[in-house]
Amino acid sequence: LQHLPEPVFVKAMVRRLASHLGLDADHLVAQRYDLKAFTRSILNSNAYQLDSVPNQSNQTDSQNFSHAAWKPMPAEVLLDAICQATGVPEQFNGWPMGYRAIQIWDNRMPSYFFRVFGRPQRVSVCECERGNEPSIAQALHLMNSPESVRKIRHRDGLAARLAASERSSTQIIEEIYLAALCRLPTEAEQTLMQQAFQEPGLTRREASEDILWTLLNTREFVYNH
Repeated sequence: LQHLPEPVFVKAMVRRLASHLGLDADHLVAQRYDLKAFTRSILNSNAYQLDSVPNQSNQTDSQNFSHAAWKPMPAEVLLDAICQATGVPEQFNGWPMGYRAIQIWDNRMPSYFFRVFGRPQRVSVCECERGNEPSIAQALHLMNSPESVRKIRHRDGLAARLAASERSSTQIIEEIYLAALCRLPTEAEQTLMQQAFQEPGLTRREASEDILWTLLNTREFVYNH
């Protein structure tokens, strides 16, 4: 910015980014209007780092920020997450291979995924234009859409690469959990997922694909928490 922002602009920006975290306009001014530094303050705040698992004292609280709330990921972020977890990039019409959904500025580009998961058409400046409410259409799309299944079964995708490796079934399950949920499976989850590799007539690749499909359809994957 060539000139110092107007006070009203600064207050509006802080109110939109972090009004509930105790940060005010003076903090942004002290950071010399550096949004990266301001974001660092948000990420290091106690409220931002609260666990999403409630306890007995706050399990009914929905407005005082006593614990993190589960929120559905925006359409663009969710699509990028699917691409990253499966190891297969999306091909957007008219855009080079490898572009992420969050980089696509064209709101008129046809995309059933964007439409189902509520990406706004940007016909107004209201934040309410973005749809974040879960729906049956979204669940069915994740489970059955040819695009998602194609990524899971892609010959160069994560499942295929892990199945063709020398990793054990235990290591494959761990790698899939790390790719999809950014954590290792619990002992109970490991035992449950091992059943896919013990299924008669099911190949290592098919078992890996089934596990990946299962994790991509969990609430833990679809929601930010």
